[in-house]
Amino acid sequence: MFSLKVPLYFLSLAGVIGSVSATSFNLYAYGDNVGGLPLYYSDGNAVVSPDTPSNATKAAPVAFMKDDNNGLVGNPNQTDTGADPAFTDESLFAPGPYSTDKRMGYTTNATSNEVTNKFVWYGHFVLIEDESGEFTSLYSVKKSSSHDQDGSYDLYWNVTDDEDVVPVTMRSIAPSNA
Repeated sequence: MFSLKVPLYFLSLAGVIGSVSATSFNLYAYGDNVGGLPLYYSDGNAVVSPDTPSNATKAAPVAFMKDDNNGLVGNPNQTDTGADPAFTDESLFAPGPYSTDKRMGYTTNATSNEVTNKFVWYGHFVLIEDESGEFTSLYSVKKSSSHDQDGSYDLYWNVTDDEDVVPVTMRSIAPSNA
């Protein structure tokens, strides 16, 4: 599993970390056989998929804005303004270190097991600051039975004991074929 750990004494990286602009941006997953799939909202879960997940009642690609607390606030990236949005102003969360459910998702009211304020940037890579202050990239994706037909993967954080997960990195740069 890919893990990037950056000690805090690398203060010279301060100009690189947090360099994403104030405009909205999308996130993309990159890994083996996952070549830059965009991140979607799918009934509250974080899903990467080549197209809008077909089995969700509320699904949309997500446009993010960085907030003042190192959080990522998402809204539907839709051009159809006549439709009701699938969600509004939901924060991306990673499961906390004591959470048994390792799926990532979206929330408007984070619980103690949902980390929404530890997202940091290394260039165009989004990392998460762990409890010791290290910046880590422990993202992975996994096919689930609910996404069997549409090419979607659920996004997970810090899964170490499942052979079916594929380690990925999350970036704000779209693939060249997008």
